[in-house]
Amino acid sequence: MTKRQSLMVRTLSDEERGALEIFAQSNGYKPFAERRSRILLSSSQGYAPLQIAVTLAVDDETVRRAIRAFNERGMIVLIEGSPKPKNLRELFIPGGRDTLLNILRRSPTHYGFEGSDWTLERIADAAFADGITTSRVSDETIRTALIRHGIKWSHFKRLMRRENRKIPEASRRMI
Repeated sequence: MTKRQSLMVRTLSDEERGALEIFAQSNGYKPFAERRSRILLSSSQGYAPLQIAVTLAVDDETVRRAIRAFNERGMIVLIEGSPKPKNLRELFIPGGRDTLLNILRRSPTHYGFEGSDWTLERIADAAFADGITTSRVSDETIRTALIRHGIKWSHFKRLMRRENRKIPEASRRMI
């Protein structure tokens, strides 16, 4: 069995190192940039991702993501981006969000899930299995798509239990 090579940040230029040191000492002004800067500086000093994670009290996968992102894109990774998808239309095939409601009319067992309750994760898996989405999307993307149809997830779950898996009246009008 071979030893797995530890992920390390690429060689930093003098300008990059100076900027990272400034951000690393920002004392909470920009926490995202501060944490990433500390990760990158520690990696440049030869520390392994697991050592950095323990020292900074973050998940080791957070460290690996920061290093990979910096190696691919450079200093731009210090700017925190929104985790929300930029455009839902790109995640669903044309008409896919409308077809999403058809999934909710079926039982989860139709898609091979155990149990009879829908979860956002199960809906995402079913949407991908039906080819409604271009890739497996997050539960938050499904929640947003439902909201755009006028369906609040918590309200929908309550109605599903009460009305024996019928789709809410307000949603029927939208189809």
